[in-house]
Amino acid sequence: MIKDFGFVAIIIFLNHWVYGVEDLYSYQYVTDFLTKYQTVFLAGGTLGSIWLVLSSYLFENFGLYKISYGLSKIFVRVSQFLIMFIVMLNMFFYLTIDANLMRDKGYYIMFVLFALLGASCTSLRIIDFNYHTKNAIAPITILAAMSVLLVEFVWPLIM
Repeated sequence: MIKDFGFVAIIIFLNHWVYGVEDLYSYQYVTDFLTKYQTVFLAGGTLGSIWLVLSSYLFENFGLYKISYGLSKIFVRVSQFLIMFIVMLNMFFYLTIDANLMRDKGYYIMFVLFALLGASCTSLRIIDFNYHTKNAIAPITILAAMSVLLVEFVWPLIM
């Protein structure tokens, strides 16, 4: 999670200070992207989650569990990174331009990413009953909840 935070911080730093992209332009680009592809995200996330869990059962019965295990590990890391990215963008955009990304399709994409994370952890749990699901889900969930609490409730009262 610390690596994800550092990588996201470098992306934000490069975009804002090095390349000089205006925050309002970045915000508009992100919200337009999420709006344009929201159906693809929901369909892909839902079908991908269902397929991942079903393939874990199927591949486990055929002895090909390494395929499903590898895909699940990739989906866990990618969904954790993307959740971290959306959370950090939400806080950054609120601090710089006073815009709440979660209200503009952010909750929608977070739902899809958490569904994919949960399905990936379930798939890993099917293959390896010792997999630490709580350690994969809890920290990123707490971070997302803290971001929402800060942006929705705390910072509007202070600023």
